[in-house]
Amino acid sequence: MKQNLGLKLQHKLNLTLSLKHQLNIMVMPKQELLQEIIHELEENPFLEEEIHINNDYQEKLTDLSVSYGEDGEELNPLNRLTYKPSLLKTLEFQIDLEFDGKEKEIALDIIDNLDEKGYASQESLNEIASKYNVDIEAVEKIRKKLMKLEPTGLGAKSLTEFLITEYREKFGRDSIAEQIIQEDLDKIKDKEYLLKKYQIDEESLEEIILNIKALRPYPLYGYEDFEAHYVEPDIFIYETNDEDHPFEIVINEQDLPKLNLTNQYKKILNRKDINEETKKFLYEKLQKAIGLIRGIEQRRENLRKLVETLVEHQKDFLLYGKERLKPLTLKDVSQKIGLHESTISRIVSNKFAQTPIGVLPLKAFFSNKVSKESGNISSDHVKYLIQNLIENEDPKKPLSDNDIVNLLKKEGIHVARRTVTKYREELNIPDSRKRKKGG
Repeated sequence: MKQNLGLKLQHKLNLTLSLKHQLNIMVMPKQELLQEIIHELEENPFLEEEIHINNDYQEKLTDLSVSYGEDGEELNPLNRLTYKPSLLKTLEFQIDLEFDGKEKEIALDIIDNLDEKGYASQESLNEIASKYNVDIEAVEKIRKKLMKLEPTGLGAKSLTEFLITEYREKFGRDSIAEQIIQEDLDKIKDKEYLLKKYQIDEESLEEIILNIKALRPYPLYGYEDFEAHYVEPDIFIYETNDEDHPFEIVINEQDLPKLNLTNQYKKILNRKDINEETKKFLYEKLQKAIGLIRGIEQRRENLRKLVETLVEHQKDFLLYGKERLKPLTLKDVSQKIGLHESTISRIVSNKFAQTPIGVLPLKAFFSNKVSKESGNISSDHVKYLIQNLIENEDPKKPLSDNDIVNLLKKEGIHVARRTVTKYREELNIPDSRKRKKGG
């Protein structure tokens, strides 16, 4: 009876390990996944590579022919796969989406002054505040927004701040994990000490430790020369010139080996000349092999489902630019595709898509609402409307911020005057008195 109970517990543990491995595979960016596959092919006796040319995949890409060159020539999508912008270019694109006016200049200056690991120093932040004649608090606010771009944590001032930011991004908020990062990072191997101090069960502690070990060591890890380091998109989004289906989505799986379980795995496990310890080791390897294969399938399926939802919701953004970005939250997407918000957050993290408007992180498809009263209107769209109203105003009678509030109200958009003032200043547009021309 005791032996059966032990076997059941062991079986449950192995299944848990397999499921955790599946989840980790499901959220990996392509390059990380490639390294994991290569490692497992070398180490796992139950895995083999299926050698054949994926003609279906190539034909799919070849069928998608739209112009994509600076000189306007039509390019084969297979050639377009080689287009990889530098990380710096994708950062500039993200900054352009996130900031306007002086804030944008400050954000670019913060990026220019990062050290080789992606950290910002207090000295450089003080100099930037002085250069733009703004409070250090204003620079701090911009820096913290920068830390939410890709790669996560860029502009952190310390290892602790970076690790907490990335932990929240990948695994959600966890007060114990954050306290361990702040106070006991040097004692991460001392399980006895941590169990006693934090009074949590061993399984929870092990999960936190595994999560912490999965974090990158610094913001620019893997991107040290971010002016020269190229970003390979995980997804390609192409225009199709079809009104009913304006975009085609292709998950980038080029160069990823296709995996199968070896035919001999059952025979190996059923051999009577191997001891229990070896059998246990082999069974764990089998579970890991199954987890990897299923994880890759889930990754493909969930990534496609997620991107289809993002593209459907943000098609105007992809066609016309950031002014047409609609509000979209993790909760909205979670309700549509049936995945937990934390899982969606992990899938989105560190993934890039090549789109008709450039290579951008999947994070860029998300935007918060201006206010509950404003309905389905993003802050970027309100800024666009304010700019448009001012550009078309009578220069002899420029619109005051209150005038703009009332004009927006007529369009069903309810924003406070202070919000209009804030957005106008972010757009680097002077007030109505300074805009007045003539009598």
